Formats: sequence, structure tokens, C-alpha cells
Amino acid sequence: MEADIRLHQEALGWYLGIDFGTTGISAALFNGRSKEIYPIYWELVGAKPELNIPEINLEFTFSTEKVKTDCNSTQRIYRLPSIVYIDHMLEIADNDREGDVEQTPLLLQGFKPCLKLTIPYIAVEFPKQKLWERPEVPFLLAPNFHTLSTHEPVLQWSEEHQVPLSLVKQGLVTLLTTLQPQGNIQNSISITERDTQTTVITNDYVCGAVGLEDEAFVSVLAQLKSVIMGYPVSWPEAYRFNLREAVLEAGLVKNVNQVVVIEDAIATGLSELISVTEETKNSTVSGSRRGRILIVNVGATTTELTLVSIPENGQNLTYSNFHCHSFAYGGHALDQDIICQLLLKDDNVGILTKNQENQEKSGQLWPRPGYPDLSIRYQLRQWLQTSSLRQELLVTAHDLKVILPSEKELTLGLGDRIRHLQEKDLETRVLEPFVQQLNRELNGFLSKVGISPVGIYRAVCTGGGGCWGAIARWLRQKLPNAVIVQDGKVESENLDLGPKNQQESDNYLSKIEDIKLTIGRVAYGLAILPLYPEVADIPQEKYNDYFLLWEILEVFSDYPLSIKEVFQLLEKRGINTRVCQEKIQAILGGKLPSGLMPSEEDLILLSEVSKQNYEYQSLKINPLFDQKIDSTKYELNHEQAEYLREYLNKIVASSRQKLKEPLLRRL
Repeated sequence: MEADIRLHQEALGWYLGIDFGTTGISAALFNGRSKEIYPIYWELVGAKPELNIPEINLEFTFSTEKVKTDCNSTQRIYRLPSIVYIDHMLEIADNDREGDVEQTPLLLQGFKPCLKLTIPYIAVEFPKQKLWERPEVPFLLAPNFHTLSTHEPVLQWSEEHQVPLSLVKQGLVTLLTTLQPQGNIQNSISITERDTQTTVITNDYVCGAVGLEDEAFVSVLAQLKSVIMGYPVSWPEAYRFNLREAVLEAGLVKNVNQVVVIEDAIATGLSELISVTEETKNSTVSGSRRGRILIVNVGATTTELTLVSIPENGQNLTYSNFHCHSFAYGGHALDQDIICQLLLKDDNVGILTKNQENQEKSGQLWPRPGYPDLSIRYQLRQWLQTSSLRQELLVTAHDLKVILPSEKELTLGLGDRIRHLQEKDLETRVLEPFVQQLNRELNGFLSKVGISPVGIYRAVCTGGGGCWGAIARWLRQKLPNAVIVQDGKVESENLDLGPKNQQESDNYLSKIEDIKLTIGRVAYGLAILPLYPEVADIPQEKYNDYFLLWEILEVFSDYPLSIKEVFQLLEKRGINTRVCQEKIQAILGGKLPSGLMPSEEDLILLSEVSKQNYEYQSLKINPLFDQKIDSTKYELNHEQAEYLREYLNKIVASSRQKLKEPLLRRL
């Protein structure tokens, strides 16, 4: 065991850990040989003119951070906002052309959850010719014969705007490309022959790493052994597929096996190990880091719970030491609850859609505070994205979380209305319901794992919402034997990392806790994953859901098979069925892998046309397998299998990943 670990460490090279969050991206480089970590920064140079996006200010507005600089100034940030604009150019026919007509760019932010819906693909259509238009001579193409290609699915981003999911994925590619030194961030994707949409970032960024000279940084990025990214526990394979695809399109690595994706919850757990200090070099972990540790990571989209049992020797850490749980409520849902419970309470704002009319009849118009209520929140988000005034509500709600606890009370104007708010309103109407839901989730999680709250010796509150005092107070009551740690904040604009202070800043950032606060626990944990190869060695992940589905289709022929026969045939194809039995049984039982097509709940996010998508409808016509009367044999529905094969081929036709090979992750 120790010899294997030593050989693995000798082969370690450079790794890039990237935390793609709903609100921003942070990253770090890790040198496997020296065990040093280098936080990534983005330096803003030569700001472009701001896009002309109309704004409507409320009578009472909070100050929001805006980067203002001239062409000769620089500013470093350690979390690049996950914000891009869709630059929509509509070309005019040559005989009408006086120049290109540029439409108002569309702001695209908070788009991370969209990437879990499904995998984007290109649908090719052959419009049927009318009878009198068909050629008289067979086997000749008529002059009017043509094909149409469309990007599917299309999201209903707001009540007025539709955005192809492929363009949302391209937004991530644009953000990842900034990690390249002097990278070209002007990525584009052609939607139709006459309509070009591009995701752009309004400012130019130059990327670097603290502690590395520019030439060394360029050299390191050219020899990355792996890129490591994270995902929320409950999200489907479609999200991981889209992440890997975006990394490949951004050119960070060339081979899909160089992209490693693990749970965000595991990354936060790894952040508790003092991985680059002398202690870990001697294969020990400090006393305060031993035993069971609970981490509550309140992100923008999800809240992740991690329970990790750290052994005496940190190098003995394996995947089995981690237990993870996630539920779909975070900072953005809390912002919505502030809007519904405090800002627009008892107002008739006319946001009803056809789907919401049913909710009104049932007495539920707003989402319940503290609950995911995803279908309602999806529609509320679309409504809030529709106008600048509604978007300003989100800004106000976000800032209220910070201002009310310190100001205790304030008065603000919303149009012709006046709102008098107190800290207790925020506590009782919004934060307490969330803490109550968090308590229910933790109870269920600990019960499933079989751990009592008294057996937890350390608890960490982290993430954008981890600084709320209500969560720390709840944990102190919930975990009587635990030391409660609440992450502080290091604002990037307060870190003077100019050349004059470079030596001091290097010393400052060399402190592990400061690095965690600067780039976040998730980015830190992802970067140091190579130190713990047993954590990344997850046999089940070698066979992702879509690969297994394809393999199962391949082993079936014209006669029924028992589950034992299916296992035997898969094993002949080199698959270790012992590590993926549940996945195989689920597929045979008629459950297609999640994310292969949008769930019924997620359909709300699609345009009306994409809701009726032909491929999605075809996949739902009949079950893929028919179980024989004696329930011991499974018979493949060949017509349904043909629909599925055609769909899978369309997915991989425009992607760099293929489904016919397992993932051989390289750490």
C-alpha cells in the first residue's frame, strides 16, 4: 500500500483544480512533486466600454461592486464572476445591408444549474416537400431541397428570451478559456446560417498564479496532467458530461481521461486536511482534524452536507471515508424568499403563468420559505429575469442579507411602496424556515449514515451563506461536542498583490487557511485531490450511466436474457459488473439514466417548442425492456432501442466525448 502511494507520488505532475460555482469561478494549480499550491488570479487590464444594458433603479438602492479601471490600471481578483453576455448579431441580406444590426446583449448569469438538465445536441431536419414540388426524375435532389439544423434544447431564459442550452455551455467554455494565459475569450457558436450568437466577457483578463512567473505559468498550463472539477452530489451524469466537454473545448487538456470530476462535498472534506504542511508530509494529521467532521457548505444553488471520518494517517483516506448529501436550496433561493416574504409580501404583482394558475388554485403562489419547491422557483426566476426592475429586486434581496443584520432596521422604497424592515423579519420569515429545513435534512442524513450528533467533534460552516449567524447558533445546539468553525471572508480587493508587495503577499498566501479563504474550500480541495489517490479511485465512476446504457444495448439480440446472462455478457466485454450492479438493474427495470433527457420538473425551463422535442417524446413512448411473465427474463424493445441509439449518436456527433469507451481517469 505505502509502496503504491510512493510510486504514485513520484509520477505526480501539475494539476488544475477548478471550482465552477453559480456566482463565480476560482481555481488553483498544484505541484504534485513539491506539494505546493498556487492560487489562480485574474488580472483586469484595459477594460472595454460597458455594454449598453438598460437599468431601472429602485428609489432605494444598495451599492454594488463594479470594476472601474482605465487602460493603464490593473486589478486582481481570485473569483471570476460567472457572468457572460450573449452578443446577438442579426445579419441583413446583401441587397438590404447597410451594416450589421446589433441587438441589446442579454446578460447570462447564474446559468450553472441549466447544465444539469440534459446534453445539448444538433438536430437536423429535412423539411418535407410538397407533392407538386418533388422532382419527376427519381434519385435527383430538387433545387429547393435543403436541411435545417437547430440546437436543442432551447431554454426559456425569461418571459421574453430563449437561449439554446449549447450557448449556455459555451458560456462556461468562455469562462474556462480565461484560464489560458492571454487566452482568446471571444468564443462563439453559430446557431443558424443567418443568426450568430456569441458569449462574451465585457472585460479583458490576464490569468496568472501567485508564486509563479509568467513564463513558468505558461509552461505549467501546457503540461497539465489533469483538470479536476466538482459537482453537487445529487446532480446527474449530464452535468458531468457537460463539464468534461467544456474543459475539452476550452483547450485546457486534450484527452477526456484527463478530466476528473468529483463531488463538491468531497472537495470541502479534503479542505480540512492540512495537506501542504510539514505535518502531512510526515503522513500525520493534527489532532483537531481527526475523527468525524461535518461540513455545511451553503452555496448559491445547493446546500451540501459532508461527513468525513479522518484516519490517524491522512494518506489512508479513501472514498469510503466520505458521506455526502445535497439538497436544492441555497443563496439564490433565499434571495427569492426575501423577495416573496419581505419585499413583495401581500402585493399583487401579476406574475401568474399558465402553470402558476394551478398553483394559485391550490393556494400556493410563492415558494415556501426554506423549501426547494423547484418548479415554482424556476418560474419565479424566469419572471425576475424579464426586466431590469425585477432584476433590481434580486440585487436588493442579496444585499439585505448583509445589511439588515448590521443595521437592524431600515426603510426602503419599491416604486410607490414603502417597506419598513427589521432584522427580526429576516430571521423569522426567511432564515428560520431555512434552518428548520436544514435541521430536517441533517437528521435524515445522520440517520442514514448511522451517526449520532454527539459523535461529531468538529463542524465547519462555509460557502456564501455559511457566515450567517443563525446557522452557527443552530449547529452549537445540534452538536454539543463539536467545535464550530465559521469561515471568514477575504475580499479580493483588499489583497494588495502588486509587484511592490509580491514577496509579502506570497508569504501571506502560503498560509493554508488564507489560501482556503481566498479561493474557497472547494477549489482548494479539488486542487489537492492528487495527494489522496484512493479518494479519487471510484470504480463505479469508470462506467458512467450513458456508457453502461450503450453497453447493455449492445449485448441484447433477438432473444430475452436473464439478469445473470446480462451480467455474464457484460463481463465478457470487460466490465466489472460488481461495482455497477444497481445501475444495470435500474436500466433493465426501465429507468433511463437521469439527464439523458430533461426531467418532468425541469421541463418548465424549456421553451414551448423544446418541450415537444421529437427525441424526448420518442424516448418516452414505450419502455426500453419488456419483462417476461415469470419476471426472470428481459426482452429488448427493438423499436424503442433504435430511437435511443439514434438519439445517443446525435449527442456524440457534436461532442468530443464518446460513449463506447469507459472513462480511465488519470491522477
